[in-house]
Amino acid sequence: MLSSRSRKANELVSSLDFSQSIGRDASAYVLGQLVELGLGSELTAISFGLLTRRKLGVAPPDTDPVQGLLAVATEQGGLHIFGKPPVHLSWDLGRPLKIKHLAFRPGAGFLACVDQKDTLHVFDLGRIENNKPYRDSSLSLRAQITCVEASPNHPHLLLGGKDGTVDVFDIDRGVLVPTSRIPNCWVQQEEILRRSGVPDAPPRRHIPVCTDVKTHPLDLNLVLIAYDGGVSLYNLAQKSIERNWEFVIPPGAVGGGNDTEDTIFTERRPPVTCLAWRPNGLMFAAGHEDGCISFVCVSDDNPITIRTIERDAVNKTTEEDLFAWNAKSPEGRRQTACREPIFRLAWSSFEQETMLSRATASLSGAAAAAMSSSEIPDLPTPDPPYTKGETMLTILGGLLPKDPPGIHTLAFPPYVAPPNAASASSNIPYAVREALKASIEPTFHHIYPTDTPPEDFILLPRSSPHFSLSHDPSAMIITTGQDRRLPVLAAPHASRGIEAWSFPPAQGHPRPRQLRLPAQLCWNGPGTCVSARLLNVQTLAYRRMLHQFDMRDEDSDRIPLKGGKAFPRLRPSRTGMRNHVPLDNQPRIVVSSHVDLVVRFFDVSSSLLQADRNDAPSSYASTSSTPAASTAELKPLLTREYPRPLAHLDLDIKDVLLDPSASGLEASRILKERPWELEIIKCDFAVHTCELAVALSTGEIILARLGYGDLRDLSTIEHDRADAEAELDETISDALNDMNVNSVEANPSAAPPRRASTVNPTPSRLRKGSVASASFATPSRDPSDCFIDLSVVLARRPDRDGFRAVGAFLLPPPNSLKAPFCIELADIGFFAASSGNILLIADLRGPEVLLYDDPTILSYGKKGKSKTKPDTSTVTSLKWTVSAVGDDHDRQPRLIVTQASGTTRIFEMANVAGGWVVSEGPVTFQHDSVKNAIATFVLDPLGNELLADPLRLQQAMNQQFAPSHKNGGFSSLWVVVTPMVISAYFNINGPRTAQYEDDTASAFESAAVVLKDGCPVLIATTRLRTVVAFSLPSLTQITRMSFEAAIHTDVGTLSIAPDGDLLQFIDPLHIRLHTIADIGRPSCPPSLELWDPTIPVPSLTNALVGAASNLSSYLFGYQKKVYTGSDMDAILGGPNRKPAPVRRRATAATPLTTPQSSAPSRPAPTKPRLSSSQNEFTTTQSLLASTTEALERRGEYMSALQERLGTMANDAAKFAADTKKMAQQEAAKGTIKSGFTSLFNR
Repeated sequence: MLSSRSRKANELVSSLDFSQSIGRDASAYVLGQLVELGLGSELTAISFGLLTRRKLGVAPPDTDPVQGLLAVATEQGGLHIFGKPPVHLSWDLGRPLKIKHLAFRPGAGFLACVDQKDTLHVFDLGRIENNKPYRDSSLSLRAQITCVEASPNHPHLLLGGKDGTVDVFDIDRGVLVPTSRIPNCWVQQEEILRRSGVPDAPPRRHIPVCTDVKTHPLDLNLVLIAYDGGVSLYNLAQKSIERNWEFVIPPGAVGGGNDTEDTIFTERRPPVTCLAWRPNGLMFAAGHEDGCISFVCVSDDNPITIRTIERDAVNKTTEEDLFAWNAKSPEGRRQTACREPIFRLAWSSFEQETMLSRATASLSGAAAAAMSSSEIPDLPTPDPPYTKGETMLTILGGLLPKDPPGIHTLAFPPYVAPPNAASASSNIPYAVREALKASIEPTFHHIYPTDTPPEDFILLPRSSPHFSLSHDPSAMIITTGQDRRLPVLAAPHASRGIEAWSFPPAQGHPRPRQLRLPAQLCWNGPGTCVSARLLNVQTLAYRRMLHQFDMRDEDSDRIPLKGGKAFPRLRPSRTGMRNHVPLDNQPRIVVSSHVDLVVRFFDVSSSLLQADRNDAPSSYASTSSTPAASTAELKPLLTREYPRPLAHLDLDIKDVLLDPSASGLEASRILKERPWELEIIKCDFAVHTCELAVALSTGEIILARLGYGDLRDLSTIEHDRADAEAELDETISDALNDMNVNSVEANPSAAPPRRASTVNPTPSRLRKGSVASASFATPSRDPSDCFIDLSVVLARRPDRDGFRAVGAFLLPPPNSLKAPFCIELADIGFFAASSGNILLIADLRGPEVLLYDDPTILSYGKKGKSKTKPDTSTVTSLKWTVSAVGDDHDRQPRLIVTQASGTTRIFEMANVAGGWVVSEGPVTFQHDSVKNAIATFVLDPLGNELLADPLRLQQAMNQQFAPSHKNGGFSSLWVVVTPMVISAYFNINGPRTAQYEDDTASAFESAAVVLKDGCPVLIATTRLRTVVAFSLPSLTQITRMSFEAAIHTDVGTLSIAPDGDLLQFIDPLHIRLHTIADIGRPSCPPSLELWDPTIPVPSLTNALVGAASNLSSYLFGYQKKVYTGSDMDAILGGPNRKPAPVRRRATAATPLTTPQSSAPSRPAPTKPRLSSSQNEFTTTQSLLASTTEALERRGEYMSALQERLGTMANDAAKFAADTKKMAQQEAAKGTIKSGFTSLFNR
């Protein structure tokens, strides 16, 4: 039997319908994925040039400097293309296979990749279908591919195999060219060694492995092939070997230092690992397995010199090296160096101005102004006028175990040719050798430091695709290995990091400028995400977060990718797009925490995918006579990245913990001693006050607040800071003397003064039953001991807007990672946190801890011992609200605390004389349906959620709420979500008005109140990868939606925004943004154009070709022909090369009509009105044009089909003729055999 109160409450609530018919329409709910954050797998290849680190089987990205694109591949067969900030396209091979190699055909719009099954795939970036490039060709290769070389001068790809051969693949035709295959050039050389009786000659079963292939930078006919035994120079036109080189370390020479006392006095031939041509083609560098680098002239049989990074001429025997093995002292005795191999080399040249002056300019001007004084070293004086021929060699590997990890660069002076000198042998003259040796003596040495050993690097040229993509680079991308100092996650994650730096380095600068990568590349390695939340932000707070954030500052620190175009388009909706729904303009941000203890902010607002007329480039404003051209000119361009990283808001917890003021924190000690044990477990953000709370695994909670940057000079800021601190100390000292507090005067350091805003309430000034009384029991732990002031922590960039540390709250650490640990920020300046069964409440205006409750020691009741046993169950949910409770109709800020046992406590905050205090005793009640609550919500009689925001606090302070007696005493409805039950209660602690019990085996894991077209509904997610919508307040199920992806059995952690978008965090590799709202929003990815056919491919100038011809004449003694790209295309294509297929590349994108901007713009020219006949004529023209285009396309398809059928017919006829001929031969053989048999039988 229901009591009269319960019956009255049920009748009152049942008559309400918050969701209405719009929210209860099941057909309006469609769960769709908007975008996936990150790469989705471990990074394996990256391409702006062709790089491969063979030790780990990992290839770097590849780039097309002509189009300005960057390609990245992953371990699960994923491919990503990056260009301008809004340009990003991702797709996969269709099979989860690791991609080993990437290569662009620069300027042509083709991307080639080789997977771990040695299958070659070529994608046409000029044809994008279903949000992925068209697969132009695919071929299973016969050998295991170890290296790939692409040339911008011809469409042929050189594929080095483990069997020592080099295959040639024609990208335009999509076939291998067997007539151009390069045989194993080192087999004959090994046979010579065996016949010569060399002791360490390889056996006959040994197959030389091709480790690298490099085309001559000026003479395309010459190809340098590296084998594990040496290097061969191959002539493609003559199909012959020009020269072979062996790299012998003589007995006694130190070499790379990896030899023992037994092997140091023998001849050693370190295997070759990589190659790099000098840009003028005069000489090349070869990296070795023992960490040495050999420098060789192409017309000499012997190396010019062999060196390591720190020492030259390691192929020469010295007295020190000979006698170091027998040194008396252990310190002076030589030990095995254990030097790592040389994994990659890149030899760069530069344009008119010198590389050092360019590097100095990159650190000056706006870039230097944006850096703090502590980060800007003294700039060197400008270099003398331009000196031609300066080069720089970038080295990966060759380090000793004691060396710091990083990428090393050696700067070389220009080569000065000596006067003509004769040589008695076939080698170069002595004067030329000395001049070449002088040109490879480093003028300075620089290191790009990395936190972990680098795995590969790639240079980003400004525009030239020649010289192995190393000419005039402006940036360098480095991939790094796993950082052992970071926590090891149990979930799948990407451990390899990636970072970018400016290039070249300036002499005298210890650290070059670090560049920002695209947002999708920031979720790997140290940026591995451990948690993420999706939040709706008010417009005022959103503008505050973007204060001083300029697009120019954003793009200035980004890697120089200028390729592609992005156009907005509407997202297709399964329920049909309703025209009356406006475009989505709700600001949204993602707050994510990462393993490197950094909290990062990303803007995922739909406005980033919209463009107005002001975003269109000036070239679009030109007039055209054709309607098609006019339509193309009016297409708006996207200019902003999505998701957009808000780097100026990033909060690095390490900077806070390493500050001296935080030395008392346990997290600070662990960070210095065992950093892999420290991680972020919770993060909360107040969207109105822009306050951030970060909970660490030690139980400490760092509080930070968004502050504006100070644009004054940094020295002035520090001077003002010191003056302010001195003035504050003097003010506090005077205040203490005026107060005449004996306890404070006796020991000022032991009892810090309380803030002036904190008032100790007295019984005469308290409101009965709502605020604390003098008889309230003091907790066993002093609340002031639970807070440490961190406001003096220096910001890394005080000139920029960003989060500044305020303080740290101290709580016991959770028992395990899955133990309940809750934090809740209110937008009215309150904070609550719980660890297990311990509760902390704080006022952030101080900040000041108002309550520290440990139920194992303290119980609520009268003075003395409590007769009731306190509830020691863990706290599972915290919720701030401004509402009335039960019969208390006063709206006050309240904290609702639910525990695992079903006990609920409601703490009231009261303002007394300008300070806030906690109520004397909380309102306590218990329900079995509240056990293990995961989320709670408080709704008003209209269905609006009663959040603790500034507006409701102001209304509460002014008592501006409607009286509850007009609603029959109905002031609020409390909705509680537990793993199996959802319940609603009248006035929070009143009778239950509705309940939903899930009859399936799934359990609820998260919930939120969402506004569906302005009507509130309850959205809950289950463990079985479903999303359920409930009407309010009846809690009737509206619909149940399932996630489409069936790869993951767990739905992960979901963060639901009030507008219906939700962020799904399955693991660090799979973070997806979904929506259930059918609103007008742009699609992601937008409409993309990756290949621009109007951009020409820069060619080698006639001066360079002439220089190569003169160089060959000087070196070889005769005028040698220098082959061009067209010549090589004819030579490599072979005599029976079939014609190239007809490719129709779509470059037009459907424009998205966007609302006009409110900003004033130029008035559009008035156009004369068209009559109805003119309109009909235009329509007829468009129909005829589309019909003609369709007929042309049909003709192309029929021609291609006819060509294929003709080829099949020819092949069939040839097969029949061959079969007939073979049958005739077999019959003739049988006849002859039978004749001889009968003859012998006689």
